[in-house]
Amino acid sequence: MGTVTSVLAFILLIGPLIFIHELGHLVAAKLVDVKVKRFSIGFGPPILRAQLGETEYCIAPIPLGGYVSLLGQNPHESISTAEHERSLAGKPLWARYLVLGAGPLANLVLPLFLYFAFFLSHTVYSPPVLGTILDDSAAQAADLVPGDRIVGIDGTPVRSWNGMRERISRSPNKELRLQVERDNQRFDRFVIPRQSVRRDPLGDEQRIGLLGAFPWFYSPQIGIIDPGSPAYRKGLRTGDIITSINGEPLRTVEEFEHVLGSTKEAQLRLTYLRAQATPTQLATFLFYESHHATILPRGDETGGNVGLLAANTFIRLVEPGSPAARAGLQPGDQILSAEGKPITRWETLALVLDRRRTDPVSVTVRSLGEEPREVTITQQLRSHRDDYRHDTEYVWFGAQPYANRYAPDPEPIRGRFTYAARAAWRHTVEMMTLTWTALRQMVTLQRGVDEISSVVGIFNFAGTAAEKGPGEFLQLMAGLSLNLGFVNLLPIPVLDGGHLLFFTAEAIRRRPLEQRAREIASAIGLFIILMLLLIALRNDLARYWTD
Repeated sequence: MGTVTSVLAFILLIGPLIFIHELGHLVAAKLVDVKVKRFSIGFGPPILRAQLGETEYCIAPIPLGGYVSLLGQNPHESISTAEHERSLAGKPLWARYLVLGAGPLANLVLPLFLYFAFFLSHTVYSPPVLGTILDDSAAQAADLVPGDRIVGIDGTPVRSWNGMRERISRSPNKELRLQVERDNQRFDRFVIPRQSVRRDPLGDEQRIGLLGAFPWFYSPQIGIIDPGSPAYRKGLRTGDIITSINGEPLRTVEEFEHVLGSTKEAQLRLTYLRAQATPTQLATFLFYESHHATILPRGDETGGNVGLLAANTFIRLVEPGSPAARAGLQPGDQILSAEGKPITRWETLALVLDRRRTDPVSVTVRSLGEEPREVTITQQLRSHRDDYRHDTEYVWFGAQPYANRYAPDPEPIRGRFTYAARAAWRHTVEMMTLTWTALRQMVTLQRGVDEISSVVGIFNFAGTAAEKGPGEFLQLMAGLSLNLGFVNLLPIPVLDGGHLLFFTAEAIRRRPLEQRAREIASAIGLFIILMLLLIALRNDLARYWTD
């Protein structure tokens, strides 16, 4: 993105946040009849000004802040007797709290409207239809099957996959009554989500409930591990996709396994697709060619009746130098078990690896034509830098499965205004909790200051978010507004929270702080702010100019 566009994005990001903050002070001051001498957006000599009544409204050239000049904001300001009742110092304590707290409060409320606009732009969502269901999961224990639609939980309607997942996530080890729709019939199932631990965006552990179901279906892609099987001798290979058996079309791996299990001794007429890679100057494209085969079962169960297995437990790719490569895993290997737990879907392996993190994991694998063997995998910690130059730590396995899959078609959102309002409230509360937690941890030294950003970082954030589109930009503005609101409430002189602290001290002492004490406190506050700005600038310089 060009520099001019980035500057415009930065102004569009910062300007409304400053305006809303100062507007909060202005409206509150007018409500309690405090005289407002000047309302300024930006710092420096005004480039535009207008006198409306007793208040001068200004726009200044430096868009890094703003201010509202109130009569009596400084308790030692000389005020005539006639105007004393309209000064901030002459108002009761609750009114002063309201005026000074209204700015941060406006920033804390603004995300509700921004997230509402963001979610209102959504027209479809993923339906709560179960796709892949893991063995030994809460979903399987409740006799749920792929294709089931969850229409309610404990009597509350469920319309989207995210809504269902969030409700289940909040109920680890708690029995829930699911209203299920299957083949146009509705019935109840009781399920107890299994408790698991995940890390939130701050890296803290959270206990959540898992259903053991995913919103995607695997296509009937096959894996072959026995070179002596009828399927292998007829030319089928791992990665082929079966589209029909004996003329019966197939869409999912579950349908494939059901048909294969019900025709153990019968001749199989297969139609399948095989990918052919065609490299071009721009990219490598995959084209699928259709093939046919007729297979006679060999009459035993060695390696499967005809040698056809579901492919999503087979390895498609192993990254060089990865933990998987060091353990001896190869493309075409089948994962049989991990830590003694049978693996029938790759997601089960992923859950085991996620729980073990960098602890050694015992995995049983089998290569084409070989006996099963046990290997030990120790995952490696790696760091990923996102588009905003933030580093996120993750564990690296280094093997990828055959994963030809699809999700149900998205559905139109019913009651978009209600949906947007609820989603905005939920998301604002979640982000407010995360922001407050991060700030509290930073103040109590539980978290380092290497995560804070200066105006340089915000400038780059604005440009990146603008490139990604209006939705990303609205979310960035909402998050920044929350940060601005909470930071201004910190009890640091020169911030709104510092003034609130002075008011509280005055209420306790029953007289204003001495001018000298206020000056010393303000100097300390300014020093703290300057130090934080320098640290933030150092962070951004390291983040954006050391790559």
